Formats: sequence, C-alpha cells, structure tokens
Amino acid sequence: MNTTYQQLLQQWATLAPDECLTTERDYNFKVRILPTVEKRNSSDAWRRVSSENIEWRLSTGEGLILPQLNFVLLTVMHQCAVRQTNIQFTFNEQGTTAAICRGLQSQLHLHPAIAALDAYVQLLQF
Repeated sequence: MNTTYQQLLQQWATLAPDECLTTERDYNFKVRILPTVEKRNSSDAWRRVSSENIEWRLSTGEGLILPQLNFVLLTVMHQCAVRQTNIQFTFNEQGTTAAICRGLQSQLHLHPAIAALDAYVQLLQF
C-alpha cells in the first residue's frame, strides 16, 4: 500500500500542482491547506503529507499518518464539492472503494482517504 499511496500522491502533484507539490523526497508532499478544510493564519499555508511507513502505521494505528489521511480525505471531498462532483464510498471487511461521477471508481483500499484519492486522480485524468 505504501507504493500505491506514494504513486497516487505523485499523480495528484503532477495533475494538480496548485493543490499538491512534491518536496525533497519522493514520499513527502505538500498539500495546500484550504480554509474550508483547516483554519490557518496564512492563505498560502501547506501541510506535509508523507507515504513513508504508511502500511505499518495504518496497521498499528501509531504515528501521525491518520491525521494526514483525514486531511487528504477532507481535501479531496472539498475539491469534489468545488467541482460539483459527487463522491460516494462503499465499505466492507476488505476495505473501501470510492466512486466519483457515477463511473470513476477506485480500487479497494484500507482507508477511505486512499480510495478517495484514487478516484480523484482518475477525475483529474478525465
């Protein structure tokens, strides 16, 4: 999953450079903080999002990865709302899928944020 998340973040940064930028390492990214997602003093604030050790951290619930994933989830949901695009989730024991525009569906992922990002990248490619 680490590779999948890293690839999705890389695609997001490539397809929407005003929303997400790569930083000094290929598993660290800067995602623009939207005022409707998170309150900040600066209108040009960014949050660092990392895919390093995500599989271990998700399985143990340790580290700061869950707040990062929640931030990505809120950001993707906001971007969909701005585009007037619906996003829906399907949950089961194996994970979560996300569907955007009634046709762009993610692969099965352990966390809704990764599923949402997968579907959002497809929307940007569309």
